[in-house]
Amino acid sequence: MSGGVPRLSVLIPTFGDAHTLALTLSTLCAQTLDPDLFEVVVVNDGSDPLPYAELAAAAYPFRFRFDSLPANLGRAAARNQAVRLAAGELVCFLDSDVLAEPHLLARHLAFHDGRDGPSVLIGKRYEGDWAVLAAAQAGEPVTLDLVRPVHEDFRFRVPGRDSEPDQWLSGAPWVFALTNNVSMPRRTVLDAGLFDEAYGARWGFEDTDLAYRIHHVLGDAGFAYDGLAAGFHVPAVRDLTNLAGDYQENLELFRRKHRSLAAELVDMPAPSDVTRKIRHYRRALACCAELGLGRLPEVSSLLGAELAGAVLCQAFGTDEVALGQGSATYDHGRPESETNLHLLGVWSPYPDGTFGTVVSVDVWRFMEQRELSRFLRLALRQAREVVLVYTSGPAEKAFTADVPALTSPDFFGSLLRRRYPQARTDHFGDVTLFRVTAS
Repeated sequence: MSGGVPRLSVLIPTFGDAHTLALTLSTLCAQTLDPDLFEVVVVNDGSDPLPYAELAAAAYPFRFRFDSLPANLGRAAARNQAVRLAAGELVCFLDSDVLAEPHLLARHLAFHDGRDGPSVLIGKRYEGDWAVLAAAQAGEPVTLDLVRPVHEDFRFRVPGRDSEPDQWLSGAPWVFALTNNVSMPRRTVLDAGLFDEAYGARWGFEDTDLAYRIHHVLGDAGFAYDGLAAGFHVPAVRDLTNLAGDYQENLELFRRKHRSLAAELVDMPAPSDVTRKIRHYRRALACCAELGLGRLPEVSSLLGAELAGAVLCQAFGTDEVALGQGSATYDHGRPESETNLHLLGVWSPYPDGTFGTVVSVDVWRFMEQRELSRFLRLALRQAREVVLVYTSGPAEKAFTADVPALTSPDFFGSLLRRRYPQARTDHFGDVTLFRVTAS
């Protein structure tokens, strides 16, 4: 190992898992990348240092540094400390339970050497099983020859995964940029303000939050995917109940920080579904704006009593109608503000009982089943009544297969009453109002 400055810093947080870290380090010793070109920085997040003593004192073919935080401050704090200690111009974030395929670091470095500007490379983390673990423990190379269908990374179970990644990354690549295997320039992390340590020692979203902020600067073009920059996740025994609680608490923090349509939709089974839905709803809202659909002024005369009170109104043209004191809007045709959020309405920062009425003009018709159900449940907690406004006529001609929307109000009325027997339907020519009151 030479005394030169490494190009790439591999940054690993750890907490109470020296046993898996030892395996991870062994796979980093087997990298095809010249060890003079990279270093490994491990930061112990306040766990007992004794089990790490042997690893910290060992000799490695690459430059190695081990540091500890004074207490369990969380992955964000541990990774921030690793970034501060890093000597490389590039950083590759790995978890302490990820076994690196021999070409992983070489592929990360080659990617950045081939880019003109700062970028984020998302690698793959297969879900390893006992066979993969046995191979690693036996000192065998952890190569892609071990991959079986059962190992597939949950993030990338999408058509065209490797041949056309831009199709599923498009719109929200930050959803996939988890720090179990991702690289970027160190300066990019610093310029983004590092990881937000408010996520604490809870599990989840500190890496999604950083990637979200970086995406605001770099855009889609600044993110890429390489399925051959791969690692394997060591099997684990986890407390899924506590992890689910951590996830929900940090998800709420993430949404409150960013208050955007993308942030509210991130709670999905798989990232590929998140990006698809973000693209779908952005197209739907753009269609409304372009064609003049979902406009409140055209139906305001039918909603006089509702609009005079505190109302949460999802529509376009809301600034053209006088709304009651304490009202707020989800109007994507106006600039965002404290009282006009660019949300879909499946999550909201407003507490239960804030409004007298929640009104949606046509936008609700674009919602898929999951989002419409969540929208109604949330709205009926926030207000005494929900009014869904359906406008027929020219608007229906605008809907296409790419932007599907409900076009059968009578059938929808039957669906609505099956779930909400108290719902009623009022017809006013080309306008139908579906009213649902809290039971």
